[in-house]
Amino acid sequence: MTNLDEYIQREHDVLKRFSDSKLAEIFEIHSNVRWRSSHKYVEFDIALFKKDIIYAVIEIKHKLSNQAMENAKRQIENALHLANCRFGIITDNKVFYLIDSAHLDRQYIKMDFVQIVDCLIKPNVISQNRDGKERIKTALELFFKQQDIILSICDNLNFDESQGFFSFSTIENEKSFFLLLMGELEMDKAVYRYTSLDTLFVMLNKGTYRLNGIVGMNDKSEIDYFDKECPIDNSGSSVRQLNETYLSSCSSLKDDLTMWRLYGDDAKGVCLEFEMTPQEKRYNNFILAPVNYAKRRGEHTALKMIKALSEANVRFAELSKWKHFFKPYDYSVEKEIRLMFLDNGRYDNGVTNRDWVKTWSHSIINPIVDFKLNASGFPLQLRKVIIGPKMPELDINKSQLEDLISAKGYYIKVENSEIDNYR
Repeated sequence: MTNLDEYIQREHDVLKRFSDSKLAEIFEIHSNVRWRSSHKYVEFDIALFKKDIIYAVIEIKHKLSNQAMENAKRQIENALHLANCRFGIITDNKVFYLIDSAHLDRQYIKMDFVQIVDCLIKPNVISQNRDGKERIKTALELFFKQQDIILSICDNLNFDESQGFFSFSTIENEKSFFLLLMGELEMDKAVYRYTSLDTLFVMLNKGTYRLNGIVGMNDKSEIDYFDKECPIDNSGSSVRQLNETYLSSCSSLKDDLTMWRLYGDDAKGVCLEFEMTPQEKRYNNFILAPVNYAKRRGEHTALKMIKALSEANVRFAELSKWKHFFKPYDYSVEKEIRLMFLDNGRYDNGVTNRDWVKTWSHSIINPIVDFKLNASGFPLQLRKVIIGPKMPELDINKSQLEDLISAKGYYIKVENSEIDNYR
């Protein structure tokens, strides 16, 4: 057996040992977790998750020589900082060393496996600072002005004595917090997506609506905007999470000259008008919300507040999702409404296809997922096609689109843009 084979077997044995212990009743245990933020990329041999937040990381070594221990300690320190978790463990499956980042001395303590399990299940309690809620209240006041909203948010935060931070009592409460930042959607209004005639043809001909993986978005800087403007440790995402996150961008702007130029194939494409499906009738795993923009260049109040909340020891279970709903001031003219699909590989409601493509804009290998067009639970229902003012053979294409839509059995109107002075 080669050294590599021995290491793989050692990693498998350690994973099985943790998975067969009482820890599996409390934590989600994953191996080979790849974690990414704007400034670092690391891999954890094993990670224990609690409410989608990393609780402990385990670094496995074939032999615990002095050099191997030093390397392992550096990897653990990176993991503790990047993922902002409490515990780090180094092991060769015979000897275990544990570090508790809540302790000021941050020393590695030699333990056996039973002691490790006991320590992770019943860690030393971290007392709540007296001014904890006051610091949170001060942070919230950077964005919110109504005291009743601030007090309501504070009431929904619990202190976790095992990890030493505040978090929302439920995922729904955290979702409500972020929706307050994004603003209300006017459900009686339509949303619009500007695209090419080619994209519309594929959509109608195949009867599908495509969402693209977040890594291959048109503007690559978008994926890192939050991390650059609001660099907090627990905002990173695993590579698996990134590749299970899909986006589609719409706007509240109808037949808008700027949007035609930017996204409607220079007005030779189409503007698609969608009706929004009520929340209670949508498929699960979707988020549909307006984008939160900076008020002016270099001043993003919502991100300033989130940074202050992080410094007040508030941790977010789903920040890796919501951080993609923040954009710079320069994009505010687009009035974007963003549709996000959170996949887990087993979600099939309305899904017709999962695949990978190479993006034409940046040549990035990227996952895609197709949904049945106008499926009853899909958040967006196509109701109208507005033809761009510069579309070639406009009258013929309008007639052909109407016939194609009829042949496919859809009830979708087709009309011309009202802009008649486009240059």
